[in-house]
Amino acid sequence: MRIIQVDQQAKAVVNLVIGIALFMAAFVILMYRFLEPTQLQLYHSLSSSILIAAGANGIALLTYDLNSSKEWKSGVSRLFAVLAIIASVDGFMGSLFDSFDAQIHQSLYVTLGIAGLWMALRLRNVVAIRAQRILAALTALALAAILLMHFVTETPLLARHPTGSLVAGALVLLTLIGLWNQSTATEGELPCVSVLTTSVAVIGLLISSAIGVTLFHNEMNELRDKGREAAVGLNLTRRAAGKENVSTLLRLAERWENYPQTIHDELMSLDMTAVLRDVDFLESLILRRGNELVWERSRHQDTTYKEMYLEDGYLQQQFDPTRKGEVQMLVASRSRTETGARLFIHVPIDFKDDNYETGYWGVLAVVNVPKMLSNKALTYRSPIYTYTAISNGMLLDEYGHWVSDTTLDYLQNRALFLYESALQTEFTSGTPIYSYMYDLKEMQGRANLQTLVTFAGIAIVLFSALTIERNRELVVQGRQLRFQAEHDALTGLYNRTTIERMIADRFHKQRDLTALFIDLDGFTLINDSLGLQVGDRLLQVLAQRLSNIVGNRGMLARFGGDEFLIVTQNMHENEEAVAELTSKILSAVAQPYRIMHHKIYLTASIGVAHQTEDQYAPLELIQRADMAMHQAKRQGHNHVQIYQDSMSLQFKSSAAMRSSLQEAIEKNQLTLHYQPIVRCNDGATIGYEALLRWEREPGKFISPTEFIPLAEMTGQIIPLSEWVFRRACEAAVKLQEHGPCKMAVNLSTLHFNRTEFTPFLEQTLEETGCKPEWLELELTESILMENTDYAVEVLQNLRNKNITISLDDFGTGFSSLSYLKRLPVDKVKIDRSFIAGIRTHRSDRVLIGSVIKIAQSLDFAVVAEGVETPQQAEFVTELGCNYMQGFYFGRPVPLEEL
Repeated sequence: MRIIQVDQQAKAVVNLVIGIALFMAAFVILMYRFLEPTQLQLYHSLSSSILIAAGANGIALLTYDLNSSKEWKSGVSRLFAVLAIIASVDGFMGSLFDSFDAQIHQSLYVTLGIAGLWMALRLRNVVAIRAQRILAALTALALAAILLMHFVTETPLLARHPTGSLVAGALVLLTLIGLWNQSTATEGELPCVSVLTTSVAVIGLLISSAIGVTLFHNEMNELRDKGREAAVGLNLTRRAAGKENVSTLLRLAERWENYPQTIHDELMSLDMTAVLRDVDFLESLILRRGNELVWERSRHQDTTYKEMYLEDGYLQQQFDPTRKGEVQMLVASRSRTETGARLFIHVPIDFKDDNYETGYWGVLAVVNVPKMLSNKALTYRSPIYTYTAISNGMLLDEYGHWVSDTTLDYLQNRALFLYESALQTEFTSGTPIYSYMYDLKEMQGRANLQTLVTFAGIAIVLFSALTIERNRELVVQGRQLRFQAEHDALTGLYNRTTIERMIADRFHKQRDLTALFIDLDGFTLINDSLGLQVGDRLLQVLAQRLSNIVGNRGMLARFGGDEFLIVTQNMHENEEAVAELTSKILSAVAQPYRIMHHKIYLTASIGVAHQTEDQYAPLELIQRADMAMHQAKRQGHNHVQIYQDSMSLQFKSSAAMRSSLQEAIEKNQLTLHYQPIVRCNDGATIGYEALLRWEREPGKFISPTEFIPLAEMTGQIIPLSEWVFRRACEAAVKLQEHGPCKMAVNLSTLHFNRTEFTPFLEQTLEETGCKPEWLELELTESILMENTDYAVEVLQNLRNKNITISLDDFGTGFSSLSYLKRLPVDKVKIDRSFIAGIRTHRSDRVLIGSVIKIAQSLDFAVVAEGVETPQQAEFVTELGCNYMQGFYFGRPVPLEEL
């Protein structure tokens, strides 16, 4: 403490740690109170009032600096000090916002309220500061002595709950230490504490608080489990005892029913004498007929239970006359069985002897419950007591004695409720069983240990903060900067720059490196749907898993985004080692991730590349692994691909095609060819379909199936689609000179899903002079499946503008029929694959006929694609098709050749 008194920086650190400790402890415990599902007194040791008061005092201490020139600190300190006063008054008045009484000693509320009042007043004179120092020190010493008494007496002195008693006292003690520390810092304004020290304090205290709450929660769970075990044990004991005793009575009743008529009464008398002699807890046997008690045989001649039964209304109330053939158990009221509970077991008897009058017969066996249970008592007395609740509001202990009013008061105000169960036997059900922690000494001992651990955590955080704050030198900062420069901030793995440098250092020395490029499949969807926080945490978990796999066998880096790179040695000729390593990686990635309340599954694609003699630069190794990874993705994801030379040629070819395509777009080297669409009934041409053609070399055309997917992958499809629309609209205007016709244009899914598509189309129609009724948009099912509601809305708006909508390649998907009735479509085009098989496949003919009937019943026109022979044209015409298109009527040609 000497150092703290003479060192302003140390005082600032102490003030920071104490303030954060108060706030953090209060905040974490409050959160636990709200989130803990059972909301039992067992789990809630403190009142909300004392937590709010302590937390508010913590913030007030953080900003309570009499020498500070910052006005906002003074305002914040006073604001939270007033909040602490209000919370203290609420606690003193009974904690109005709590559902149960934690029985916090009122002196603690008073102390916190006075501390808040002192900070709200902010007295600056020397006398007030000295008084603050003396009062805080004396009160802190007295409170520390009380806390130490918990270790001696093993009794909660400041609250009902043992843990709550210590924590409440500790919070008040920290507040007093903070006030005393502030009273010594009078030389000048407290210096600012570094961000690093603050972070260490916050994280350390958060961890300390979380550990304390976790230990507390685990212990309470353990106690609750013990309470459950005690209740289950009581239930089993009662069930076994009931079954054993009832079995004896049932056997007795069975013998009585079958005794010979001549000696029936004599044998019954002998049985009763033997049973009362052998069963020491059996007090009496009463024969019953209907509501009449015929006779009684008691263990003691001077004791009778007939009158007790007849006079005990509660006992008779339990008997159910409708259950004539069942065993019933009845408990006498406490007022008539002060010495211990008496259980009346009613067993029905069916006398077949003619000497017995007809009527409902039964025997009532009176059992002395304490005497019955005394044989099952244990020598060890658990601190957990179990009680059986009788419906008249009284409790029976586990020995069968009635719980006294004093014990009831103790249970309500001192003991801690653990668990509630129900007594379930073959003859009774639903009788509540309660478990209580009756003796709190053992619990107090554990609370003492937990408090020591928590104080040790605070002490460690304090000394750590002091050490860090007093050793902020350039060496430490340099190491931090170097680490940050070499490692990924999110995962702590090597970053891209570091791994590339490390590869370069080893590349020309060993020439036996193997790179594994790992990319997560569909990780973007997780970030978009669940948020970046979940995505970041997932990457951290995966990084730890990969670190455990790689260990010292190689270097692991986060290459960027959701990409990881592993570099190992001596795996060139060992295919089994590569397979084993990649299998472990895929398995680790596939393990579920539990992030917050989400359960997430992932897969990854892995590319493997070995260092070879034809590699001259370190980055070539990474590049080849990257190529192999992309090839793995194209093969369906969740796959491992080893680099092959053909991949490089393929990527180079794709890159060259992409460059050539961009050049073709910019230099207007693409052309549109037009294929006629004819009407079936008269063969008249009613329109044309615009088809994109790319003549990369004279006389050599590249199929759209090659460059259109590439354009969609690279984003070139947007300018390409815009170019097609503009040229098609211009051609539509020119074709109107030869008669009315429509221009059908294929619509790109990517272009359609952009919000600017409709404005672009309207602007293009306006600039080219093309009327909407001249234009027909052909779309595929993929547009409808990705965002059905959006697609329907946009298409309906286009139809309202008199633009025709056609569903292309109909029949090759899997959902069109279910969507047909709600789609704003004018035409459906039957895919050419069905037309080609109409002569040889009966199923194609049947399917085409069905599609035509369905479409026309929904007022859709039908276009048959791929008609190449007169037989095909005749067939689809006979089926009722509206329009045809194919090589039979004309191949796609430039506009000039139409």
